[in-house]
Amino acid sequence: MQPKSSSLPPLLARMASHVQGEGGMNWAFHIWEDPGFIFVANPICACSTLKLTLNYAAARASGIEDFAIDSAHLIHNREANVLKTPREVGYDRFLEMLEDPAIPLFTFVRSPESRFLSAFRKKLMRKTPFAERVRAYLGVGPEVPLSDFLTLDKFAQAVRQDIRLRDLDEHWRLQRKQIFFDELPRMTFGRVETFAEDCQKILGGIFGADGYRVMDAVVLNPANASANRKQVMPDLSEAARADVAEAYRQDHLMLQDIQARATK
Repeated sequence: MQPKSSSLPPLLARMASHVQGEGGMNWAFHIWEDPGFIFVANPICACSTLKLTLNYAAARASGIEDFAIDSAHLIHNREANVLKTPREVGYDRFLEMLEDPAIPLFTFVRSPESRFLSAFRKKLMRKTPFAERVRAYLGVGPEVPLSDFLTLDKFAQAVRQDIRLRDLDEHWRLQRKQIFFDELPRMTFGRVETFAEDCQKILGGIFGADGYRVMDAVVLNPANASANRKQVMPDLSEAARADVAEAYRQDHLMLQDIQARATK
């Protein structure tokens, strides 16, 4: 029987509370023990590419010759992955790994404004499960066209006014919560803005310079490339940019903290 969030060890319970429960916490962590590392997935931050790359690198390092992910949905299907969840490695072992400085613990982060814009373009511009979730949350009937209530400016204003809407889904949730920033002080951070350089540093440190190959998830799902939507969706307006900056103020403070740590 799976333990309830309320019965989790204190640290895990705190983390689960940020991501709508134990299931969300298990979904966020991607773990391997030899070579040991813990990756915290941060949606809309090269998340699919990192999952794909890390699964293949771990399989290769462990001599798993028949491993393959050949469709986009399998990237996010944990049963099709070699990387483990906290529940699969065992919570006691997971806690030991979190505290072990010899085991890399890392994630990637991104400017709140560019992440918000990318999330909207990918998930909320058309009828998707994510757009329908927002519709249900706002109590908007199915007869109302999406474009009447879910424009970029309106959504930016709405997440500023309602933190529950802001944190409704992992794709636009506060990054500070999604990556458990305040619970995991030893975490290493890559930036989407400097992705190639940071991948080389972090993944090269785990697998060696020749032990991994960055595998762009867009190859498996070309429609998911942000570039494909830039011509049909404008950038953030000044008003929307101000709303996002306020809604995600804690993320800006987090990025300042990360930068300060890096310069020490």
